Amino acid sequence: MTRVKCKKCGAVFEHGLGGAALAPHIGPLHYVKCPACGKRSWLDVYSSVKDPVTWPPEEKQRQQTPEPQLTEEEMERKRIEESKYEKS
Repeated sequence: MTRVKCKKCGAVFEHGLGGAALAPHIGPLHYVKCPACGKRSWLDVYSSVKDPVTWPPEEKQRQQTPEPQLTEEEMERKRIEESKYEKS
């Protein structure tokens, strides 16, 4: 993994080198799509920037909380509700 900085929006993200051999490239410059802004630009994927990672935002990482535990009664209701839509 290497850190790259998007030239369009300035977001710093980690980019894996898994598809680097097959991706369009000219020397060390690879045509990479930024996950933050969705735009493509030529980035040097072999030299890592020193800036801290800014993508994905910390708010999105915190929002990924597990679902609260259901009681047995709630689980049974959910199972019955979901079974209404199953094909017999």
